[in-house]
Amino acid sequence: MPIFQPVILTTLTITTLIFLSSTHLVLMWVALELSTLVVLPLIANKSHPRSIEASTKYFLTQATASALIIFAWTLNYITTGGGQITEMTNQTLTTITALALFIKIGLVPFHFWVPETIQGMTPTASIFLLTWQKLGPLIMLYLMSPLINLGVLSAVSILSATIAGWLGLNQTQIRKLVAFSSIAQMAWTLVIIKYAPPLTILAFYLYSITISTTLLTLEKLSTTSINSLLLSFQKAPITSLLLMVSLLSLSGLPPLAGFLPKWLTIDQLVAEGAIWVAFTMLMASLLSLFFYLRLWYNSASTLPPNTANTQRLWRKPVQQTNLTINSMAMATLTLILAATMMKAITKQEAY
Repeated sequence: MPIFQPVILTTLTITTLIFLSSTHLVLMWVALELSTLVVLPLIANKSHPRSIEASTKYFLTQATASALIIFAWTLNYITTGGGQITEMTNQTLTTITALALFIKIGLVPFHFWVPETIQGMTPTASIFLLTWQKLGPLIMLYLMSPLINLGVLSAVSILSATIAGWLGLNQTQIRKLVAFSSIAQMAWTLVIIKYAPPLTILAFYLYSITISTTLLTLEKLSTTSINSLLLSFQKAPITSLLLMVSLLSLSGLPPLAGFLPKWLTIDQLVAEGAIWVAFTMLMASLLSLFFYLRLWYNSASTLPPNTANTQRLWRKPVQQTNLTINSMAMATLTLILAATMMKAITKQEAY
């Protein structure tokens, strides 16, 4: 796998540049296919049945979404002769394209592949799938935002936030919980794209930093289930503390960075008159808050001393965190300080 890392990073960088510099349908579809294929080695990096199953589900799902996209774009070219993503005037074809992009992102009701795929990947590889891989479809939805049906977008976002939180309530596998968390976070990212697309960029940026911090700390702690988190604080208290901070940030509690996009999103939805959408998203976020707090509680808990003839975990040397985890954790803590300034500037411009 180290041999292919430069190829993977170079390909992902090229596809990102294509998304950022082009609005042509064919080029963006090619970039989507390249980014899909380059992630497959990250999933099937070892000969394990779980990894093979995850890569198969990922490939079939992404291939179905790509087929829908090329089908909609071909019909759009035949009917209108336009090749730009911003020139799609047929509402039905636009909706089909948006739903196909929802499949690639992993929103409800097309979310079934996300937890199974993440379960078969390492935490480091999951960072690429949950952040960088979603950047391309998100850019396309950003360009299509004036054309997307508002009812479809609101319904998919509300269902994603609700069902992801509901499915995570009784889940004990941490990787699947991270997958459900990603689905809920992407719902918050896309629910505002019709009203204020710049807020979508801000939400995705903060989500990427926070979810990356969470996955890096989980890999450092080598935990796979909630029960194993009970031993993490004794083995590595600093890393466990960083995990607790990132989990609280993902839940959207102030004064952490994850509170900023939710605050601005609710404020914008209320200003646009979508009060019921804002209320439903807030109620759905309570479901996600429950399993975030459950993870936080287990990572903060300590086991009582026992009389067994075994070496106690809290007497082992403490693991040191690396610079990447520390930097991302500091960003998770301090980015909220910009919220008050941004809010004041927004209000001042409104007046």
